[in-house]
Amino acid sequence: MDDYKYQDNYEGYAPSDGYYRGNESNPEEDAQSDVTEGHDEEDEIYEGEYQGIPHPDDVKAKQAKKAPSRADGLRGQADLLAERMEDEEQLAHQYETIIDECGHGRFQWILFFVLGLALMADGVEVFVVSFALPSAEKDMCLSSSKKGMLGWGFSMGTHYHFHSWRVFVIVCVLPCAVSMVALRFMPESPRFLLEMGKHDEAWMILKQVHDTNMRAKGTPEKVFTVSNIKTPKQMDEFIEIQSSTGTWYQRWLVRFKTTFKQVWDNALYCVLGPYRMNTLILAVVWFSMALSYYGLTVWFPDMIRYYQDEEYKSKMKVFFGEHVYGATINFTMENQIHQHGKLVNDKFTKMYFKHVLFEDTFFDECYFEDVTSTDTYFKNCTIESTIFYNTDLYEHKFINCRFINSTFLEQKEGCHMDFEQDNDFLIYLVSFLGSLSVLPGNIISALLMDRIGRLKMIGGSMLISAVCCFFLFFGNSESAMIGWQCLFCGTSIAAWNALDVITVELYPTNQRATAFGILNGLCKFGAILGNTIFASFVGITKVVPILLAATSLVGGGLIALRLPETREQVLM
Repeated sequence: MDDYKYQDNYEGYAPSDGYYRGNESNPEEDAQSDVTEGHDEEDEIYEGEYQGIPHPDDVKAKQAKKAPSRADGLRGQADLLAERMEDEEQLAHQYETIIDECGHGRFQWILFFVLGLALMADGVEVFVVSFALPSAEKDMCLSSSKKGMLGWGFSMGTHYHFHSWRVFVIVCVLPCAVSMVALRFMPESPRFLLEMGKHDEAWMILKQVHDTNMRAKGTPEKVFTVSNIKTPKQMDEFIEIQSSTGTWYQRWLVRFKTTFKQVWDNALYCVLGPYRMNTLILAVVWFSMALSYYGLTVWFPDMIRYYQDEEYKSKMKVFFGEHVYGATINFTMENQIHQHGKLVNDKFTKMYFKHVLFEDTFFDECYFEDVTSTDTYFKNCTIESTIFYNTDLYEHKFINCRFINSTFLEQKEGCHMDFEQDNDFLIYLVSFLGSLSVLPGNIISALLMDRIGRLKMIGGSMLISAVCCFFLFFGNSESAMIGWQCLFCGTSIAAWNALDVITVELYPTNQRATAFGILNGLCKFGAILGNTIFASFVGITKVVPILLAATSLVGGGLIALRLPETREQVLM
């Protein structure tokens, strides 16, 4: 009994079974206390944690961890770029030594010949558009509304005679075709291969250049001593899909993206990078030079032709109110205007109309057979009971004419074209003389390029060419215009040569082709604009073309002087 009371008074005392249980408590309360042990009431669980949504504090922590890695990546990219630039500078100096060892000889002359053909192919477009197309228009008897078909190509079929403008087009194609074939046998630029990290291929080409020149000099036993060439550090590029993975269009898509990214990066580097000021100045000089040079090159023949036409029109004969009955006409009618006449029962056989206009004339029972014509028109005429047999008097040559019981039989195909009489041959001769006149300028610029420097040659040549433009005010005859054209072409070609050289030397190898392409495209735009503007003033005034060409040349020449001189610079 006493023992029992003692236990009741001391409930926390250990029971007789040897296990201490303490106070008997609710199991749910014990579970809650275990879970919340060590937590405050404010330290609640983030509701989105069980839904897979990271806590904002965790996101900030991860971003803080990534920031140093990104900074390290940018620093690594900058270090890689600096290392590549240092390698390129070392390669530039080493490459000069290697080229000296390869020597100058047969290989370079072959290269000059092939590149010369390529330049010829690039230049003949001016002559084709300016001289061949007008002759083709006349040969095909095209009206103004149909001349657009020439943009689609030339018809070389049997329907047309093989006139000399077709020979001219074929001759212009030859440099392009020959250069395309010849370039297939020329090796890739070793400097470009080194920039791309292809050391072995570049070394083999340099050895080929060395051996070719040494054999030509009679020393084939001389050994190419270069064994190792500095290769610039390669930057990260796209990884192309291998042929074993992906489809063919995926591989081509990757190739396209890789090439496009490379070209785009190079273009941005030239326009927005450290060369942006040089690119801007060169763009102005290229455009101003193309605007004036190509504009005047087309303007000269047009002006010569204009003077010919003016002289021709001054000798025109006008017949007013004549009446001709029962006559047979089998001779050439040239440079005549017949107004308010009447021709009855007349025969026109085996004859040639050249620059003849019949205006308000009445034809009755006339007969035209085997008739050819040039610049001949019938305007406001009445043609009754008349037969046209085997003639080239097409519909567009009859302007507002009225036909009554008239018949056209077996019309000629093609048009009559007489180069000697139409003075088309003189136009080609003028073009040839202009091209021939650049030879002295090419020789002089080649000899003096390194002596006087690129900038002085560009500025001096453009300023002298501008002075030559002002002498055009005194050119009022064909011979004077031909002489001033030869002088202008001979002086301006030196600026073109120096401009090509300094453009190559201002840009590094991996950006050079892109920069040259951008500037050349701008040059083509200037040439098209110059042709359009200058041609529109033919027969109206000489002041605008002359002042525009002179101003463009002076401005471009002065701006070119702000470029850095590259005469002593190592080619990067």
